[in-house]
Amino acid sequence: MAYNVLVIVCDTLRADILSLYGGAAKTPFLNSFSRSAMVYNNCIAPSPWTYPSHVSLFTGLYSSEHGVHETEKVKLLDITDFHKELKTDSIVESHFFCTGKFTGNINSAQMKGERIAEYLSRRGYNTYGISNNIMVSPYTYFDKGFDSFFSLDAEPKTNIHNLVSEAKKFGSGMGDIIKVLLKRGQLKDIIKYAGAWMKIKSINKAMNYPIEKGSILTNNLISNGKLEAPFFSFINLFEMHEPYDGYDPKETWENFTGVKRITSKKASFLKRQYVKEAEYLDLALERLIKTMKKKGVYDDTMIIITSDHGQAFNEHNYMFHNTYLYDELIRIPMIIKYPKNKKFEKRPGYQSLVNVPKLIHETVEGGDDSALTKESAFSEAYGSVTILPNIYRDRKKYVKQKYEKMRKAVYRDGFKLVVNGTDGIIEEFTKDGKDADPQRFGQKLKELTEELDIFKGSEKFKTPPV
Repeated sequence: MAYNVLVIVCDTLRADILSLYGGAAKTPFLNSFSRSAMVYNNCIAPSPWTYPSHVSLFTGLYSSEHGVHETEKVKLLDITDFHKELKTDSIVESHFFCTGKFTGNINSAQMKGERIAEYLSRRGYNTYGISNNIMVSPYTYFDKGFDSFFSLDAEPKTNIHNLVSEAKKFGSGMGDIIKVLLKRGQLKDIIKYAGAWMKIKSINKAMNYPIEKGSILTNNLISNGKLEAPFFSFINLFEMHEPYDGYDPKETWENFTGVKRITSKKASFLKRQYVKEAEYLDLALERLIKTMKKKGVYDDTMIIITSDHGQAFNEHNYMFHNTYLYDELIRIPMIIKYPKNKKFEKRPGYQSLVNVPKLIHETVEGGDDSALTKESAFSEAYGSVTILPNIYRDRKKYVKQKYEKMRKAVYRDGFKLVVNGTDGIIEEFTKDGKDADPQRFGQKLKELTEELDIFKGSEKFKTPPV
């Protein structure tokens, strides 16, 4: 029998926020769901932002292998060049075997020229995709291999939305906007912008935005549509992504560009909103799973609930995501209910999104979960994908010097090493989440550095001498 596969990516969800992982967010559904599932505690995102992380999920390749990532010259990827940028369309068994060492050889069992949706489609699966993130959509060529792919807009739009966007250039709140317009003597514009602002606020409130960012519409599509078995369904939920209640884009930009540091009070406030989003997401996931049960496909479906990256709230003087490889940015949840609630013996090591295609391949063939967990896991960042508004153009040099760094991380045996390969310095060396003494653990530091040196391949990446 061919089992169904459902992959739910909870965009921007870090693991340690969930009660399931000891966090503050109360998630009774996930707690209940996990009793029939496998909860993996060491899942590492291959990238700290959406686009390259999803490419890794779909192809089974790290960013340095598929080539789709940020660089200093390309602030945002040229989405029209997706196929050209992708160095290989193969889903492969990771180049990193149980030893974590790079072999340089693609496994003979690879499915050449196919991503996971294409592979399953060729096997007779019906393939459906729904995404609430424009970066994961037909516009960025993620629909390849899908019979249908719906791209949803998480933010409510009206014919006055452009007017509101224009108003935001004067300030982040109605009060700031009015002050600027008064100083400029643009009294008539106060009425125009204030009216548009209040209308948008009213619409957002009615639609529960930004708490709700598309999960209800997503569930309606699943509920009212047909899921013809066997099927492969991919869903991206956007609830955890900014903005949040109380989010001020001006504060965010000032913090990012070094104009004015965000206060610890505001960072803590936004993190509490993030916790609330996680609790709302728990309800959204419950709706989706109930829909699967109503359709009678739950028992025979492999359900993967995971994320593409996390979210930072100033734990390391950085807000939101991309650029860095801190745990709050790349440690993500991985919860899998296997068909018929089958469970496997837990293995020591690390999970990665790059291992998911091989896991799905082996599971639908009747195998176990051994492909998911390896002795090592890696993550990469190549700079910043943030485009500065014109108002901050004088901060361009500061942003380049601070954020345009190539970083790579390796996890193994409870240790983590992060190297800034642009400057050739170690940024993190930890054991079980705490700073590790390089003198005491000198041999382990050397081993991790050597492994990272092999992983970097032919890239211009400086690993420091140890």
